[in-house]
Amino acid sequence: MKIAIFHTAQDKKTALAIGSIIAAHSVPVAYQDIDILWDHKRTKNPLAIMESVSHFLFVFSSDMTDLSTFIFFAGYCLGKGISVIVLETDGNFDLPENVRHLGVKLRPESFEGFFVAEKERFASSERKAMARRALLDQGISFFDENFVSVLQADDPESVRLFLEAGYDPDFKDLRGIPALSHAVRAHSRVCTLLLLSTGADIDCVSDDRGYTPLMDAVQAGDDEMASLLLDHNANVNQRSKDGQTALVLGAGRGAVEICALLIRRGADPAIKDNLGMSALGYAQLFKNQKLMELFNTGPA
Repeated sequence: MKIAIFHTAQDKKTALAIGSIIAAHSVPVAYQDIDILWDHKRTKNPLAIMESVSHFLFVFSSDMTDLSTFIFFAGYCLGKGISVIVLETDGNFDLPENVRHLGVKLRPESFEGFFVAEKERFASSERKAMARRALLDQGISFFDENFVSVLQADDPESVRLFLEAGYDPDFKDLRGIPALSHAVRAHSRVCTLLLLSTGADIDCVSDDRGYTPLMDAVQAGDDEMASLLLDHNANVNQRSKDGQTALVLGAGRGAVEICALLIRRGADPAIKDNLGMSALGYAQLFKNQKLMELFNTGPA
């Protein structure tokens, strides 16, 4: 981040005061007196000051009648993606309606609050841009299909870059499968932790199966993943679109160890699915003695 401040000789004091605020936040500043900008004897290249600049700040006062410098550099900045800020020292800086999108107007007293927020916004934007470049360096384009692919491939480094580049940890693909469900189904502990650490909803429901990530883990017989999700406060008694809990799914598989884990974490063996069957009911139906004993005993 670097700020170029354009000012007249009359407004130099204001420019220096604003520049000191910027410098106090460890951001470099370049000053340009517009009274000498177009004097070829004193300024060889008027655009040289814009090298590596991220923001163009124009100090405006009411006695300023020639806005050609602002219009020229605002147009240049628009083409280069450089942010434009107009600092109104007095009076109002009026532009035609069709060019008001060129920048932000501020008063000196509101500048520091704006700048602190803008510095954070810019840093966030830069982090996202760097992550996208890193993905492209790996030959990975920034598309939904590729995000799903790296989740399914258990590629945590690429998943981290997608998240840093701005992907929502609660992203769902075209089939309505959440990113977290993809990570769980891929048995990727690291990707799962990455998504949870960036705010993914641990009890999100997939549109294809109607399962939560915990249900996916149980259905796959992934005890380690189920334990991880429970450690992060997954709802052990949440029901699927068919009314099934994770414990019902575990009972249907005859998975004694994972059912014991769920019971220890508060699973209720009496909750019935849409067919009117509970986990205990399935254990009895399948004559699974170990599960019947487990469900009748309850948590130790």
